[in-house]
Amino acid sequence: LLASTVNTAIENAETTACSGQDDTAAMIEDHAAPVTTPNGDENRPTMLQIQQQKQDLHPSKQIIRKINSCGTDCSKALDILYETQPFLKNNDMEEIRTPLPKDLQKNNGTFDAKVIVAVIQLLAKHGNYSTPLDLLSNVIQLHKSKIVPTYYLLSVYKSIIGMLALQEQKVKLINLHRQILHYIYVEIPNNIQGTPPMDVYHVTLSALGKCRQMDAILDLLNRMETQQTITHTVFQDNNDMENQNVLDNLPWKHPLPDRMAYLTALNSGIRCKSPVSSMEIMNRMKSRGMALDAVVYNHVLSSLANKKIIQRYELVKDIWHDMEGMNMCTDATYKLLIQIFTKECQWSDVAVAKSRMEAQQTGSSSLSVVMASTSSGQESVAVDPKIEPLIPGYIADLEKLEKGSTFSKKPWYKVGRVRVDGQMNNHLMDNTIVFGIQQHKNPILNGLSLVFYTVTGEKLGYVLIRNELVNSQVNHEVNANGEGKGMFYSSIMGMFIDECHRGKGLARYFLGIWLSICLRTHAFPQSEKINKPLLSLVLSNFGFQAVSDGAAVEVEVCPIEHIQETTTCTLGPIADLGWKPKFALYTKQLMNFSERELRIQSMIVTRVPPNPRGKVIAVKTCFEHPMTQNARKGQDFVQERSQLAESVRLIWGKSSEESSSHVDFFIEDELLKRIIFGYLY
Repeated sequence: LLASTVNTAIENAETTACSGQDDTAAMIEDHAAPVTTPNGDENRPTMLQIQQQKQDLHPSKQIIRKINSCGTDCSKALDILYETQPFLKNNDMEEIRTPLPKDLQKNNGTFDAKVIVAVIQLLAKHGNYSTPLDLLSNVIQLHKSKIVPTYYLLSVYKSIIGMLALQEQKVKLINLHRQILHYIYVEIPNNIQGTPPMDVYHVTLSALGKCRQMDAILDLLNRMETQQTITHTVFQDNNDMENQNVLDNLPWKHPLPDRMAYLTALNSGIRCKSPVSSMEIMNRMKSRGMALDAVVYNHVLSSLANKKIIQRYELVKDIWHDMEGMNMCTDATYKLLIQIFTKECQWSDVAVAKSRMEAQQTGSSSLSVVMASTSSGQESVAVDPKIEPLIPGYIADLEKLEKGSTFSKKPWYKVGRVRVDGQMNNHLMDNTIVFGIQQHKNPILNGLSLVFYTVTGEKLGYVLIRNELVNSQVNHEVNANGEGKGMFYSSIMGMFIDECHRGKGLARYFLGIWLSICLRTHAFPQSEKINKPLLSLVLSNFGFQAVSDGAAVEVEVCPIEHIQETTTCTLGPIADLGWKPKFALYTKQLMNFSERELRIQSMIVTRVPPNPRGKVIAVKTCFEHPMTQNARKGQDFVQERSQLAESVRLIWGKSSEESSSHVDFFIEDELLKRIIFGYLY
């Protein structure tokens, strides 16, 4: 999240060309100018007309959509490329060997590099790495023959560099980063007869970070900072950057690194888990007189959060002190500080960072943090004694529980188990689900996980929840038992079910266990923004209602069998998707689900009504139970609570008239409340 700006810039550099945008924008403005009618009125074009004009000026967008719709059919994508840009075929080279027109120096028209870049990305996505290299060789020859412009060649180089980084990520035993360095040091300067543009360096630094080659990044930055002459270099050892053979010098120098180059290197430091390198890059920026803002400091903090080094706590405190002095701390800064201090078990600093973040969010002027002078004369952050952190007590409560199976990467603590009727679910051994709590490094910000396992230790899935305590201005107003002023709210953020156990009805079991915990701890259930239609469907079955915030989108959900195979969805014909959907969403409203979201959730969006019709639900909105809604309004919620308890009991096949329950908690309600909400007070 911290490096989203850098990632966006790098992706743009990998997929777009370097010129022609200003003229295109001007053309759009000319087409969109108001038209004067005979009576003197001005008819301004509608947004739909402007969008159509943009599509007419950018025909490559339609071509790229066709390429992306090819799925795994790479041959079809290549046919579209050769049909659009016939000069890429070897047998057509002689027919178009004419001087390059001056008006083709822009990234549009015949030499639109975005088309070939889309094909290379599609080929790499499906593991075809040899064909893009053949395309690169062909483009190099066309450039030498002055058939394609330089920007076209550079765009192909940038996409190939990104492809090699992706390939090395998937196959750990190869060292394709040497080929990336060969491009930036040898091939590109020779082919364009000059220093590569800065965006090529940005892409190279990003690719080296994906290859986990931090030493190569620092070496390249050093060459740029000293503006060394570009050398024709051959790397002899796969693992040693210093073992290289310099054949000759080229008559060009590396450019000075700009701010984006350093930010890209810092982003790579996070990826490589190299906080020492991140600190070095920050010091290099400082030595060059570059201003260090919150983005730079947050990158360094994120790198320090990923890996423990000697004196990490002291380094983080120094960075925090510098940022506080310049009033640079953001929400992201405080979240990183809380994460690091939690790992270092510095609970007083956790409380300070939390209180500062809350004060900044509310705009409160009366902060509970003061700057005190230490014996060394430096200022340090001190805690208001009224907000003494109780997190160590929360950890002590967790240790009272039995730990779960050792197969899990993160420790979890058993809370209870639930037995389901054999006729309701025949997929579980002994018809038993064991559930528990998995603590996150920063539960205040990231919530907790309710994890679910079989009796043999096989993980079934988890539910991510985030809790909050409201109407309590000072933490010490709530005692150790959770009694006092304030109301506890438990929000479900998402649900994950292992692919091997999907389609077995586990979603309602997971949700029923979460609701049982809410009822036993007297918490009010709600949700954060839910984008998954199946989760929205399960919530609605328990009586949850969508919050009327204007963002909700009503859809009709149904099994995929209710949709004809010949139906065309928003991604194209269903038969050409390349993956098998399990259910469909029908809506007349505009939906902005990405292809990845649809593929992960195994669903499609269609404009054709299903037959038979499905159930109408809301997505992209928050949900609240009527009990929670009444509590917020200060109204009585006893009846709504009883209805929710009855709905939960019916999950296990039992009615309220039967005293036995299939849910067994291993701990008392008082300890359960401290386990779920104890980190809040």
